[in-house]
Amino acid sequence: MDGQGHEQRASGPRPRAGRVRRHVFPGRNRRINPSFTPAEYAEVVAAAERAGFTPTGFCAQAALAAARGETSPTAPASLELEALSVLQSELFDARSAVNRVGGNLNQAVTALHRTGEVPVWLSTVVAMCARTVAVLDEVISRVHRRVR
Repeated sequence: MDGQGHEQRASGPRPRAGRVRRHVFPGRNRRINPSFTPAEYAEVVAAAERAGFTPTGFCAQAALAAARGETSPTAPASLELEALSVLQSELFDARSAVNRVGGNLNQAVTALHRTGEVPVWLSTVVAMCARTVAVLDEVISRVHRRVR
């Protein structure tokens, strides 16, 4: 809560839905609208998640790889590099969130030593810490699924 009685949302890393392909300027203006059965769509979504893409970005990457004659249209080197780039970005976000939580915990300890009382906002910091750990757990799980 802030000083005016409004609840504040603790910051932390935001979970990402997936990465869209690299953007180009002036942009892509040709669209293709593939249709899938529910089972086929589930396969596409699962493959996109493994690659760190949105389903749309994954379909575009796979279609271009197939059109170019790449041996593995579902995992070309550029797709793998993009997935690693997304992972790196998420780990940087998580590291920043952990640093913020650490700074807040240091402030709480300083206040505790100074006043002898636990700051009322400490529960918010604990919640931030829990969310940050949950995001890290998700990133670690995605890495685990990719390497096994």
